[in-house]
Amino acid sequence: RRLTWTPAAGPGSGAPLPAAPDGNSARQPDGYLQPHGDGTFTRIADGQAEPFPVPRRQAGELRQLLGLRDTATALLEAEAASPDDTPELEQLRRELGRRYDAYVRAHGPVNRFSWRHTGRTDPGTGEEKLARIRPAQGGFRTDPFAPVVQALEEFDPVSQRAARAAIFTRRVVAPRNPRLGADTPADALAICLDLCGEVRLAGIARLLGVDEDQARRDLGTLVFELPGSGQLVPAAEYLSGNVRDKLKTAQEAAVDGPRFAVNAEELGKILPADLTPAEISARLGAAWIDASFVRQFLREILDDPGVKVEHPGGQVWTVKGNRHTVLATSTWGTSRYPAPHLAQAVLEQRRIEVRDKIGDDAWVLNMDDTLAAQEKAAELAERFSGWAWQDPARATELAAAYNEKLNSLVLRNYDDTELSLPGLALNFEPRPHQVAAVARIIHEPAVGLFHEVGAGKTAEMTMGAMELRRLGLARKPAIVVPNHMLEQFGREFLQLYPQARVMIAQREDLQASRRRLFVARCATGDWDAVILSRSALERIPMSAAAQQAYLNRELERMRQQIQRSREGDGLTVKRLEAALLRAEERLKAKLDAARDPGITFEATGIDYLFVDEAHGYKNLRTPSNIPDAA
Repeated sequence: RRLTWTPAAGPGSGAPLPAAPDGNSARQPDGYLQPHGDGTFTRIADGQAEPFPVPRRQAGELRQLLGLRDTATALLEAEAASPDDTPELEQLRRELGRRYDAYVRAHGPVNRFSWRHTGRTDPGTGEEKLARIRPAQGGFRTDPFAPVVQALEEFDPVSQRAARAAIFTRRVVAPRNPRLGADTPADALAICLDLCGEVRLAGIARLLGVDEDQARRDLGTLVFELPGSGQLVPAAEYLSGNVRDKLKTAQEAAVDGPRFAVNAEELGKILPADLTPAEISARLGAAWIDASFVRQFLREILDDPGVKVEHPGGQVWTVKGNRHTVLATSTWGTSRYPAPHLAQAVLEQRRIEVRDKIGDDAWVLNMDDTLAAQEKAAELAERFSGWAWQDPARATELAAAYNEKLNSLVLRNYDDTELSLPGLALNFEPRPHQVAAVARIIHEPAVGLFHEVGAGKTAEMTMGAMELRRLGLARKPAIVVPNHMLEQFGREFLQLYPQARVMIAQREDLQASRRRLFVARCATGDWDAVILSRSALERIPMSAAAQQAYLNRELERMRQQIQRSREGDGLTVKRLEAALLRAEERLKAKLDAARDPGITFEATGIDYLFVDEAHGYKNLRTPSNIPDAA
């Protein structure tokens, strides 16, 4: 492995220290620390070694940590190189244990820290906030391989005690044995999906020892051809999602291509049964009910043929009608809240309140009138629920609309997925639900892991990130964790994948003076994963162009609603135009804020995000009329 041996220095370092080969600086990543025989240290920057000053009192500890780093990486490389337990492996394992014991005797656990009083109080608990103070360790944490050393122990932050990790006693890495054949088409397909993440007929044919035509016949309905593209997809993917749309497409394709008849046949078997009107609740304002039905309903119960109802999209509705009839002000509304206004409030799910003006600009809630209006609103909604199904033709039309829009999905099942998970530590055996979660991460664009505490979400995110990277589905996945979990997550990541190249970004790494360095290291490094604290992520802004593109998409929805309103009765145009103007002003103010163009999220190269404790982001802006939801 081209390792050279140099005399070790510092307490507890009596054995030689594995070091990087001479002239190999350019191959090491930026930030890599190197000890030298004269007691000095260098750090790699832009492919070149530069002096790295270390306080005299910390030099011995840093040299010990670098010895642990080099011994640990040498052991992992030796394990990955051969499936045999050679004398070299045992020697490296003993050397790693000796170095670790010497370090702990001299300094304590690698991951130790102390607490410092901040003088601030946590508003949630009323207790004083404490700050974690980590030892300097000669700047070792800046080394890109520092997480490898931190993962050598299982550290309890409460008791400040550490236990040796599995690497000290047994093999944690083994070379992968490729499967060169398969007994059945199902096995061949499973192997292909595990290796490539997609169906590749040539690879399946090679595993089965047949030509591609025979392999396709053998696969049968284990895979399906997509009409139009000709791409083969596994049955689990094809027979899930919006199967009603897929069935229509397959039936149309089967007219000209009889080979698609099997697609339509299999889709028909799993198509959800249509729900009947007795099984459907018709709610005023439901997304699947067209505005024409609401208009018909209000015209009938208010006996007002002039009622107009417009729904340009989203949560925006407009109702116009006679507000002064007995039906509008007494039967289905109140004098303070006539039925047309009440219907619009119900449709938009707005809070129904009646307020009285006191003075020039003060308003107070009129409880009696408010309760009266709310009672009329409940009666209006209840009447609509019954009216919707009274006419057989209308009931048939509404039920068809419901089934078309809301009863067409079949969920994909990942319970029987088999994954080999190359690179995963041998001492960790994922549970079936964890394997299913990783498969879902691989095959779906966005996934929520809503497990209970202790179900193993950390391992799922770790395995998911490594599989996305291996399959080429993500070039640089990042994991965002709560601030206090950063180092623990990094340790657990490398205990699961000992040879992974992980970059851990802390809050101080994104201070003004170091932000550019972080972005450069993240962008240029070949990282398997980047682990960010929540505070660190919030310090990396999106580029102005990306923000504008995102916000413009939001504004485009409003423009489309305005256009639809103009094509109808135009009842909502003015209201929407005012809302669009306000949104454009917010966009302009946001984009005019001072930004450093060299520090952007896009520049990091991160293209996939895992967010731990995602409920911390649940209060982001959500356009809605529902109280407390926006």
